[in-house]
Amino acid sequence: MSIQTVLSLFGGLAMFLFGMRTMGEGLERAAGPRLKHLLSLMTKNKFIAMLTGLLVTALIQSSGATTVMVVGFVNAHLLSLAQAVGVIMGANIGTTVTSLLLSVTIEPGPIFAFVGILMIMLFDKNETVKQSGFVFMGLGILFVGMDLMSASMEPLREWPVFLDLMQGVRNPVLGVLIGIGITALLQSSSVSVGIIQVLAGAGLVSIDAALYLVLGAKIGACTPSLLAMANSSVSAKRTALIHLLFNVIGAVLILILSIFLPLAHWAELLVPGNPKLCISFMHISIAILCTAIQLPISDLLVKLTKVILPGEDVQDAPIKLQYYDERLLKTPSLAATQLYKEVCRMGRETFEHIRLAMEALHNQDFSREKDINYHEELSDYLEEAITEGLVAVMPLELSEHESRRIASLFHVVTDLERISDHAMNLLDLAHERERRNARLSDKAAEELSALSRKVLEVLSSSLEGLEEWNIPDSIMTLIEATEQSVDDDTEALRQKHIDRLKEHKCSPKSGVIFLETLTNLERVSDHAMNIASCAREESVHTHI
Repeated sequence: MSIQTVLSLFGGLAMFLFGMRTMGEGLERAAGPRLKHLLSLMTKNKFIAMLTGLLVTALIQSSGATTVMVVGFVNAHLLSLAQAVGVIMGANIGTTVTSLLLSVTIEPGPIFAFVGILMIMLFDKNETVKQSGFVFMGLGILFVGMDLMSASMEPLREWPVFLDLMQGVRNPVLGVLIGIGITALLQSSSVSVGIIQVLAGAGLVSIDAALYLVLGAKIGACTPSLLAMANSSVSAKRTALIHLLFNVIGAVLILILSIFLPLAHWAELLVPGNPKLCISFMHISIAILCTAIQLPISDLLVKLTKVILPGEDVQDAPIKLQYYDERLLKTPSLAATQLYKEVCRMGRETFEHIRLAMEALHNQDFSREKDINYHEELSDYLEEAITEGLVAVMPLELSEHESRRIASLFHVVTDLERISDHAMNLLDLAHERERRNARLSDKAAEELSALSRKVLEVLSSSLEGLEEWNIPDSIMTLIEATEQSVDDDTEALRQKHIDRLKEHKCSPKSGVIFLETLTNLERVSDHAMNIASCAREESVHTHI
C-alpha cells in the first residue's frame, strides 16, 4: 500500500469528519428556536421524551451532543433522571439518520457543496438560509470525503495485514471491541458507521462482521456522556451510566439473537446488492428494537443505576448556577438561553436584596441582616459565574439576535451587581444611624420612604421587561417618567434637607446619612434604567 493511498484515506476521513461537523452545526443553528421548543417537551411522559431525543438528535446529528446536553440538564436539576432515560433512547434512534443518507447510490457531494456555497454567498443577510447553506455544504463535503475514502480503500483488498484484521472482525466479541475503539476515538457513532459502510461497499467487510462493528459503535457512542460525568451530581452520573447500560444491554440482546437467527442474512435479503443501505437498515433496526424493548422497563434501568451508584445527591449550597451548565456549550443556542435565565434569576434576587436593605434602613430592623448578607454573597458569585459563561458562549456560533442579547447581558449583569453594592451601602448606613443614634425627622423619614417606593417601582418594571426581553412603548414611557421623577425628587429633597440643616431642624450626623441615602437610591434608579434600556433596545431590533 503506497503513501499516496494512506494520504488519500486520511484526507477522505478528514473531509468526512469536517463535513459531518459543518452539517451538524448548521442544522443546530438553523433550527435553534425549534430545538429549544423540542427540549421543553422533555418534561412530559417518557414516550414524549423519547420522541424529543429522536427529533433533537436528528436535527443536530450527534447523539453524543444530545446526551452530554441531557447530563448537563440533570446536573442543573432541570430534568429528572426518569425523564432523561427517554431522551437518551430517542437520541440513539435519531443518530441513525446519517447512515441512511450515506447509503444512497448516487454521488451528490459536489452538487450539495455547490448549492451550499451559493446559499451562503447569496443570502448572507438571511440567517436561516445561510445556516441551511452550511448544512448543504457540510453534506456535500461529507459525501466527497466518503467517496475519497472508498477510492483509497480499493488497494486494501490486496494488503494481507488489513485482510487478517478484517478476518478477526468475524469474531463477535472482537468485532464489538473494534467498533467500540473506533467510535471512542472518533467520538461519533455516525462517523464510525459511515466508515463501516465504506468498508462494506468496498467488499472489505462482510455484513455479519458489520453487524458486530455497528453494535460496538453504539457502545462507543457513550464515550462523550461518560466523559461528561466528571464533576457532576450523582443523578448526572447515573444519566451517563443509563446511556451506557442501554447500549450494552441492547448489544448483548442483539448478539444473543444473532446466534439463533441470521439477522445479517435477513438484512441482505431485504436490500440486496446495496451493502451501505443494508448496514443503514441494520443500524436503524437495532436502535428501534433496543428502544422498543427497554423503554417500557426504563424505570428498572433507573433503579439499576441507583444500585450501581448508591447514595443521594448532596444538597448543593444555594450559591450556584441553577440553569446553566458548561456542558451546554456544545449547543450554543441553548447555552445562551440558559445564561439569560440565570441573569433573570439574578435580577429577582437583586430586587429582594435591595428591598430588604431598604426595610432595614427605614425601620432600623436588622432581623433580616443574615439574608441581606447572603444576597450580597450570591450577587458576587452570580456576577462572576454568569460573566464567565457569557465570555465562553460569545465566540461560538450564534444567531444575530442571540449575539446581541449576550452582548447586552454583560451590561445587565454589571448593573445588577452594582445595585447589590448599593444595597450593602444602605445596610451600612442603617448601622451607622444606629451607632450614632441619629434620628431622622418624621418628614425626612416619610420622604425617604416615598423615594424608595419609586425606586423599587422603576426596578420592578425594568426587571419585568428583562424577563420578557421586550418593553412596549407605553411601559418604557412610564419607566422613563418614574426614573426622571426619582432624579427630580432626589435633587429637591437634597435641597430641602440642606435647608433643614441650616435652620438646625436636623442634626449634622443624621443629615449626612440622609444625603448619602439619597445618593444610593438615585444610583439604584440609574442602574435600573440601564437595564430597561438594554431590554428596550432588543425589543426595537426584534420589531424592525
